[in-house]
Amino acid sequence: MPLPSIVEGTDMSNNLYLVFSQRPSWIGRDEYHDWYTLHAQENIESAGFQTAQRYVVREVQNGRPVGDEQHLCVYDYEGDMATWRADLSRRIESGDISLKEWHHDIAFRSWTCEPVGDLLRHHRP
Repeated sequence: MPLPSIVEGTDMSNNLYLVFSQRPSWIGRDEYHDWYTLHAQENIESAGFQTAQRYVVREVQNGRPVGDEQHLCVYDYEGDMATWRADLSRRIESGDISLKEWHHDIAFRSWTCEPVGDLLRHHRP
């Protein structure tokens, strides 16, 4: 059986920015979710951002969740990261984006992702 080939002309051409976060222990889960939903919406109003999708994530080992619940926000953006970073900074300084007093207590880790090749799709009927 031949291996599936790459499908030309995909609809996924943007870059991704992944932001993992661990909420501070003294902040309730619902409060954190409510705030982060508003924060992600504020972020994607900056030039370059297209969409954002939030997730609750947990590490899985041998098919079982382990460790603490964490959070992931996947931002889809076009162009140069420096463009939206500069716009986010400007908007925070102007007060257009408001940060909670505990924002700096959130443990953030982030990655940029650039597509390599075309999007692969299944060939099932």
